[in-house]
Amino acid sequence: MTKCQLVAAAACFILATGCSGDNGASTTVRGPTFLPPPQGSELQAVLQPDFSAMGTAAAEQMRVPFEHLLNTIENNASTNEQLADAYGEMGNLLLAARELDTAEEYYVNAQILAPNDRRWSHLLGHVYRNRGPLENAVNFFEQALQLEPNSVATLVRLGDVHLAMGQPETGAEYFTRALTVQSDSAAAWFGVGRAALASDRNAEAVKALQQALTHDPGATAIHYLLAMAYRGIGNMEQAQTHLSQQGPIEPRPDDPLLSEIEGRFESALMLDFRGGEALATGNWAAAADYFERALGLSPDSPSLRHRFGTALYRMGDSRGAEEQFQQIVTDSPEYTEAHVNLATIMARSGRLQEAISQLSIALEREPGDIATRISLARTLGRNGQLKEALEQYEQTLILEPLDATATLGAAMTLGLLEHYEDTFERLTDGVRAFPNDSRFKRAMARLLAAAPDEQIRDVQRSLVLAEELLEAAQEQDQLATGETFAMALAAVGQYPVAIAVQQDVRAGASQAGLNDATDRINDNLALFQNRQPPRTPWTSGELP
Repeated sequence: MTKCQLVAAAACFILATGCSGDNGASTTVRGPTFLPPPQGSELQAVLQPDFSAMGTAAAEQMRVPFEHLLNTIENNASTNEQLADAYGEMGNLLLAARELDTAEEYYVNAQILAPNDRRWSHLLGHVYRNRGPLENAVNFFEQALQLEPNSVATLVRLGDVHLAMGQPETGAEYFTRALTVQSDSAAAWFGVGRAALASDRNAEAVKALQQALTHDPGATAIHYLLAMAYRGIGNMEQAQTHLSQQGPIEPRPDDPLLSEIEGRFESALMLDFRGGEALATGNWAAAADYFERALGLSPDSPSLRHRFGTALYRMGDSRGAEEQFQQIVTDSPEYTEAHVNLATIMARSGRLQEAISQLSIALEREPGDIATRISLARTLGRNGQLKEALEQYEQTLILEPLDATATLGAAMTLGLLEHYEDTFERLTDGVRAFPNDSRFKRAMARLLAAAPDEQIRDVQRSLVLAEELLEAAQEQDQLATGETFAMALAAVGQYPVAIAVQQDVRAGASQAGLNDATDRINDNLALFQNRQPPRTPWTSGELP
């Protein structure tokens, strides 16, 4: 095949229009297609990217640079540097698209053509760091380091690879060298901490990881390793604190070359990845933007649409989120998460029967989903279908007998059904089985304060429990605990104090935007102002 024929054949493949032979029939490319190197060179043939698997928009982004490579190969006057740039540009796009096997072939040719161009060695190091073998990653990162000895990105990546190879001491050397160049590199401090932790030097790990967290507070992955390091030195309080803050975001070294590549290629995969990072850090607007752009490239993806809807909901755009979830359940009814999230929006806007319908569909598809079954129970209860709600809570307990929320929900629903003795027994068992779950003691205090059944009501014990809850209340429990305390105070006739506490609860609920609780809080406040004790332990809107 001549070079002209090669260019023509490749153009047919890229444009996906088909080329006609002598008989006018269109030809189809089947199987892998390789692009031969320039004649007389020692380069290897490279695999043509599978444009059909990328989607129209992604394939269009690759069309121009691939045609440029073909023309550069065809041009006998092309220099090695020009060929290297053409091969390397295709490698860049393939790396951004996570087509690592194919990217490797293009980068290898670029590196052979321009061995003194740091870009190709450094990027080959990234290919092997992600795909292996790791020894190859070390070799190419070392070559890149020889060409730019003070590259923090290359030093950190070399440290990462040596850590992955089980060589923490060697890795620590590279991280330390990076810090001599950039002392505030969170990625380098993170590496020093990981190397120390791998060598059981926990005190050193704590210091290094705290430095990393100082320089990159949003890197939530640091917290997990800090928890392990604190546990290693016996500080369990700090270990628990950091463990509760752990997340997936690792600090990354400033790598302009890689960042520029990732920023130029907009595949649905990359946009989805970036959107996920934005979601993890709470940047809802950026996440929504990434997912919306990804949907433009892959509009039939229910998972992308679901993540877009989730970001919109977190932004406060319930209407926009509902539109996305509604489209999913219409086009992909098997996608159960969309039914559940759609139900959440419907329930919060008072459309309880519609929410019940969506949750029921989700459970038909995944009957073992405990979270969905509990949501259905709660929504049924709010809709006044208390017997049906109890049935769902009880069914959950058959699937998972130690589920605290279902245990509490069943007990509270029995109370709403006026089975106060059964409620008392369930809550007694719950307090014993879940001693660290304040919800059970709080429900018990309310039952003892407000149960219409005199055999169950015990106002003095209710006040004791409420005071204990108040002393131990966490920030997220303060409003519910305050409301319980006010009920207990009113039950023993301390109305002025109960009124003051309830007014504080109302102010706190208003500040927190808890509009659903307003009617209940005002109703109880009116009772206390009229010197009347509570006679409703809880409402259906409080079911867990």
